[in-house]
Amino acid sequence: MPPSERSFIISRVPFRIPLGGGSTDMPSYYAEHGGFIFAVAIDLYMDIFIKEPIVDDNIHMHYMHYESETSVDDVKHTIGREALRMVGLKDKVLISFKADTPAGTGLGSSGACSVALLKGLSLYTGRSLSNIEAAEQAFVLTQNLKLPDGKQDPYACSIGGFSVLEIAQDGTVDVSKPVISTDTVQRFLDSALLFYTGIRRDSKPILSAQSSASVLEMKHRTKEIGRKVLECFVNGDLDTFGNLLDEHWQVKRGMAEGMTSDMLDAVYVAARAGGALGGKILGAGGGGYFLLYCPTVESRQSVREAMKQFNLREVHFGVDDQGARASIFKF
Repeated sequence: MPPSERSFIISRVPFRIPLGGGSTDMPSYYAEHGGFIFAVAIDLYMDIFIKEPIVDDNIHMHYMHYESETSVDDVKHTIGREALRMVGLKDKVLISFKADTPAGTGLGSSGACSVALLKGLSLYTGRSLSNIEAAEQAFVLTQNLKLPDGKQDPYACSIGGFSVLEIAQDGTVDVSKPVISTDTVQRFLDSALLFYTGIRRDSKPILSAQSSASVLEMKHRTKEIGRKVLECFVNGDLDTFGNLLDEHWQVKRGMAEGMTSDMLDAVYVAARAGGALGGKILGAGGGGYFLLYCPTVESRQSVREAMKQFNLREVHFGVDDQGARASIFKF
């Protein structure tokens, strides 16, 4: 990118909420049994700002820390380093990260970050990646780093809106958009409450534990529940979805040590007592966000009151239908 253009790139990728089939998108499962995911992208974002530095030819990274390196190999930001390698960029770039939620909170931050970097850096080098290409390359990126991540995060974040992923044993992903009425979408947004626990966790040990043979039947059950959840959204039967959330949580909490805790169990008991039909911790578990389905105005008010004793912050959200995007701005 010639300095005379004085341009910059903004790459924006939404985070996602998993609605059904979570953990069946991991290679350890789908390679034998095929995977299924139903998810929705929401209007919380990973934003990445990219431009050419003026005073040197270094690689600059602004995140929780600041780096200025002369070699890709010296970059400490692991996803950033691998993305630079994958696009073949060796120097002369400034990258700044801004996320609406911290990493390790169950909204797919590593997948969203990988997609945003690959979309933005590809554009910086004069190429354009489709969202499907970015999703698959982002999955490859996480595998290169030996992260126990699956296909859900990069695909759901890239595609936007409500999405269904049918994952073949060879890893091929068939993407479809379910037909869900606007009334059903609005009832979901009204009735699904999202609370931030304030707990950040390293998902790697929790996800790694889910690769053991002992949880295989649980994952079969998770996939079965996920397909039923999709039917609920297509048919507009969200109260059944709420009950399935509870069934899913009872399965999920047994998948790995660290999935829940005494505090998180207390939160869930209080939410159910307040009228929530069901709920779950998003992502790997152990912290992050609680999604709770409350079908009536009264139950929503009651659950919100109940959550105050735990000092949980409610995070309002909408659906992001656009998915991943990256644009060049000139000034």
